[in-house]
Amino acid sequence: MLMSIRNLQKHFGDNEVLQGVNLDIEKGDVVVILGPSGSGKTTFLRSLNFLERADGGTVDFDDRHYDLQEVSDRQIAEVRQKTAFVFQNYNLFANKTALENVTLGLTAGRGVKKEEALRIGREALQKVGLSDREDYYPAQLSGGQQQRVGIARAIAVRPEVILFDEPTSALDPELVGEVLEVMRQLAKEGTTMIVVTHEMKFAREVASHVVFMADGKVVEEGSAEEIFIKPKEERTRKFLQRILPEEYEAAALI
Repeated sequence: MLMSIRNLQKHFGDNEVLQGVNLDIEKGDVVVILGPSGSGKTTFLRSLNFLERADGGTVDFDDRHYDLQEVSDRQIAEVRQKTAFVFQNYNLFANKTALENVTLGLTAGRGVKKEEALRIGREALQKVGLSDREDYYPAQLSGGQQQRVGIARAIAVRPEVILFDEPTSALDPELVGEVLEVMRQLAKEGTTMIVVTHEMKFAREVASHVVFMADGKVVEEGSAEEIFIKPKEERTRKFLQRILPEEYEAAALI
């Protein structure tokens, strides 16, 4: 088991956003988290990388145990060395080129020498199809290209897990495909990913494990077929009927 999350809790004031979430992730898994807005999906993802501090729960990651309520700065740094986060809105530095955005985490965050960082950065940009854009600034790139730079930045640090927070939600529809194609390729290569997304076709095709969340809880989880074709919970069925009315009705007849 690469990562085991137990009883993860998070409150914002009186609002209990995460109510004891449990999840197990094996190396090479593509875990897709679905659910309505406000279900706690993004908060869950951010808590795993300590962009939000959880109020309770534990994570066992790579044979190390972390109490999320009492985790130290050293432990946070340790987890972040093994993970990478791809944001909804790219989070690129506007005053740095694509290559500089990719290499900054290597040189400043991990002490990699500049020459080696440039080599790794160029390899990462090539992997996402942007070798010819390494000297472009974010303002000169489309949204899809900016997000691919964000993915290149994530894979450059060679993490054990990449966390994707709705990576296509800020994109125009015609740009979504180029980002999803990069993610499909990463999945084929065995990259461990946890993906919060509303891209149902991607989830059905790529996910090794699907989690449906609502009201801060895991309502149901299983394979893509189990969740999309034969969901057990009424809450899951209602969500699918709303999001995929035609596809779900057809699948439900099989």
